[in-house]
Amino acid sequence: MDTKSIINNELTLALSVFFEQYSQEQQLRLRVTLIAELQRMRLELEKCESNDSIEALTHQFVGIVRYLQLSHTLSKTYSCEREQLKHQLNDLLNAVMDDDNER
Repeated sequence: MDTKSIINNELTLALSVFFEQYSQEQQLRLRVTLIAELQRMRLELEKCESNDSIEALTHQFVGIVRYLQLSHTLSKTYSCEREQLKHQLNDLLNAVMDDDNER
């Protein structure tokens, strides 16, 4: 199994554990809100032209990751590198959307 598959499996499992602590209605609201916020962040990241301009996005992403209790699953070093943040953001967004589609 490659690294990407391992990360995706770990994200899926961690998200399931996180969402299970809420009622079905709360899970739906959390998923919808989380997807919208991650999509907004992805669009904002696309507008950023340099690594210097993504500090606020990195801070927001770290906050979401910590709230979801995914710090152990996603990279421990939250780099201010645009491409690294883009990959991590897309991995999380895809995992949440996949989890939402399975429900």
